[in-house]
Amino acid sequence: MSLRHAVLATLLPGPQSGYDLAKKFDEVMRGVWYARRNQMYGELAKLTEAGFAEEVAGGPRGRRTYVVTPAGRAELRRWLVEVEPDRTVRDESMLRALLVSTLESGDALAVLEREERALTAELEPLRAYLRELAKTERPTDPQAMGLELRARMLEAMLGWIADARERVRAS
Repeated sequence: MSLRHAVLATLLPGPQSGYDLAKKFDEVMRGVWYARRNQMYGELAKLTEAGFAEEVAGGPRGRRTYVVTPAGRAELRRWLVEVEPDRTVRDESMLRALLVSTLESGDALAVLEREERALTAELEPLRAYLRELAKTERPTDPQAMGLELRARMLEAMLGWIADARERVRAS
């Protein structure tokens, strides 16, 4: 996934500023596609230059609000439908899960507990956000569907941690 397409998809619900997008990436999209705040503004400029987004309003302190253009929607569609995803993964949490069994029991349990805290800290606000989205968006809303997948992945990971903890304790 590219930042370009993540930003386009995040703009779909309606006009948002760079600050709004950065906040959504920090709070909601972090586990799906991480981007630093300064990247957001640069990407919005590139999207505007390419004709995929347009500035629709300015505000106090230089605040600019953007929307997706028809060309931006077409680009997002093209990328989703025609481009095969990069299925290679570099996930440090998954690597640690693969290697946790190399540790002594106490260390392994500490690592599992740390991961459980981190995943729970991501899942709880994500679930709250999804509940709010459900009040206003249709069930097939693309953002809700994608974030629901992330929530289910987090739940599966938490289930794996519970199982792994029992295995470590039993050994």
